[in-house]
Amino acid sequence: MAKRKVILDVDTGSDDAIALIAAMANPDFEVLGIMAVNGNRAVPITTENSLRISELMGGTVPVFQGCAVPWTSCMLGFRRHYPMYSAPEEALYKNIHGTYIDQCPPATIKAQPKNAVSWLVDTLMEAEDGEITLIPLGPLTNIAHAVRIEPRIIPKIKEIVYMGGGFRVGNKTALAEFNVWLDPEAAQAVLDCNIPFTFVTLDATHSAYVTMEDAARFRAIGTRPAEVVASLCEQRIAGYGEWQKVADVPAAPVHDPLTIAYLVDPTVITDIEDAPCVVDCGRGAAYGVTLFDIRNGRAEAKAPNCRVALKADREKYVDILCRLLENTKK
Repeated sequence: MAKRKVILDVDTGSDDAIALIAAMANPDFEVLGIMAVNGNRAVPITTENSLRISELMGGTVPVFQGCAVPWTSCMLGFRRHYPMYSAPEEALYKNIHGTYIDQCPPATIKAQPKNAVSWLVDTLMEAEDGEITLIPLGPLTNIAHAVRIEPRIIPKIKEIVYMGGGFRVGNKTALAEFNVWLDPEAAQAVLDCNIPFTFVTLDATHSAYVTMEDAARFRAIGTRPAEVVASLCEQRIAGYGEWQKVADVPAAPVHDPLTIAYLVDPTVITDIEDAPCVVDCGRGAAYGVTLFDIRNGRAEAKAPNCRVALKADREKYVDILCRLLENTKK
């Protein structure tokens, strides 16, 4: 069976790093490249972190630095400064993500000279229709630029599986998820392309939390990538313990790798709905909220434009990560 060709678009902090390891450890994926975008950290840092993980996994997957600021919102007066982290938020993000992925040494490989957006356009223009799956794990800035620059790439994309959005769960605000909130205009622009699109939401990732026992399972695999994953999970568990309780035991959601697990085994998602979605791009309290309408059968509901993953099988998720990590080298 032919490998699935994938491109990852990441704002590499702790969970992106785990997702990158999982993707590159999957023998059924051909990872064509990694695009870094501004998000959890500024884009030079997310690029360096992506390079560190690529090098950990052999250094053969190229990394491309992408957009440093959101697609349009920095031109709007209501976003007075950027990035928009308060001092407490900065401390929180540092506890959960760190600044750099300190579990890996500074990268000796370099980012490719071409910008991520240009590379994505060129790569998709050379592809067959429906050939490449995009797995964005941060703001959709890079992809929004690409589809606006060259709309002919749209049919080349098989599907987009996105860690983003929330139905009943938010993190940046009460209902807005960080990746979408950071660039909601980009998210709406990509949705408007009518590419098959799956949101792996906070609702799903919070139901598939990782515990200290799970981290110990990862470490017991005995490879260097498995050790990095275990350490990053422990870092997240400590950070969430100071911020948001997600289980009756020390635990944390590890959001981004759930996209990889879903592509490996779709049954890891136990509740998924077809739904219309609109991203709130106004200036009020709902800014950045993904508005999913799952009122099945309501005559006034719009036609679905995405799939929405709402719940996951926690044990199966951890098992999939273990299986992928067992493919890594010492």
